[in-house]
Amino acid sequence: MTRMTTRLGGVVAVAVFCLSLAACQSEDEPSGLPHVTDPPPSPTASPSPSPSVAPSEAAIAERAAAAEKRYREYREITNRHRIEGTRAFHELFDERGLLGEPGVWDAVEADDDFWADQGLKQIGQTRIASVKVTGYDGDPLADGIGGHRVKFAVCLDNSEVDIVREDGTSAVKKGQPRRTIVKVVMQGQEDGRWTANEFKTTDKEC
Repeated sequence: MTRMTTRLGGVVAVAVFCLSLAACQSEDEPSGLPHVTDPPPSPTASPSPSPSVAPSEAAIAERAAAAEKRYREYREITNRHRIEGTRAFHELFDERGLLGEPGVWDAVEADDDFWADQGLKQIGQTRIASVKVTGYDGDPLADGIGGHRVKFAVCLDNSEVDIVREDGTSAVKKGQPRRTIVKVVMQGQEDGRWTANEFKTTDKEC
């Protein structure tokens, strides 16, 4: 894996604020159309069977949920260290085993160095507004998850976040998007762990 150019810490002037608010809105029934009421079911009628879910789809959903849980753990740890002004790498890598590739290790360490060198601290929590599974690589019915990859489109919400320098001034660029989609790849390891393998900030607001 090549070294990532996007910083993983994610919200200073050199890294794009990520944020999102996903909303669903139902539409009213069009006017002018007759309203049809279905007749009541016969007392002897059997309920229609619900459509079954294919085993592969169920397996993908289960494994994606496990990978998402690990990603949320990654975000929680990163948030805490940025707020406290401490380094995240040791906990992410050594204690939780959340970093999967040397390129990710290097990027997280470089991000720690940047925040420390600039004397930056985060105020407020980066929140996960929504997570959507966009792909799954590997046989979901296989016994293990080694080499499998779950791809997510994550909507990060930084509407209540600021990044401040030691003198208290903000390091966030004016007009920087507060809700942004981040493409996330979590990879399965032979020992059953899901690890963070790739983060790519997009310019898409959500």
